[in-house]
Amino acid sequence: MTGGLLRLVGAYGLFGFGYVITATFVSVIARAEPALQSSEKLVWLIVGLSAAPSIYVWNKVAARTGARKAFALACVLESAGVALTVVSQQPVLFLLGAMLLGGTFMGITALGLMEGRRQAQKHGQTAVRRMLAILTASFGAGQVAGPWFAGQLHAMTGSFNSASLAAAAALLIAAVLVVRE
Repeated sequence: MTGGLLRLVGAYGLFGFGYVITATFVSVIARAEPALQSSEKLVWLIVGLSAAPSIYVWNKVAARTGARKAFALACVLESAGVALTVVSQQPVLFLLGAMLLGGTFMGITALGLMEGRRQAQKHGQTAVRRMLAILTASFGAGQVAGPWFAGQLHAMTGSFNSASLAAAAALLIAAVLVVRE
């Protein structure tokens, strides 16, 4: 496996870790903060409405910039969204964070798989299937680790702030890993 593919696999796992913490606990975060409680009933509506056109939008971005750069940009935007869910008590910023989460997570998922397929194609169909399996396993490992990690930090601190900021950092690292081939 080339260095570019290894970085993609690592970035995909970090993406799984970074998105799932907020996706798992965003309603709990809203419910726990009195200033954000009015946002709880809207958060998943905003995530869903933002997610609906996201694959179309990110495919258009990828057509102009390439899948790796689009993946990196989406990770940066998602990182900002994840951070916004915990750095402010303003409902509008919290919901902007939810919008950025919804508008990126499905696109990043698709872009990572597209790029893995593109790079593995030169080695045949078996290599493509193997690469998609490896990417899925990496993503799944991140999705398993994220909520556990967030739960441990919540038990120690009483909030999801540290876990969410760690998730935002993981997304930024994913962007850096994947931006170059």
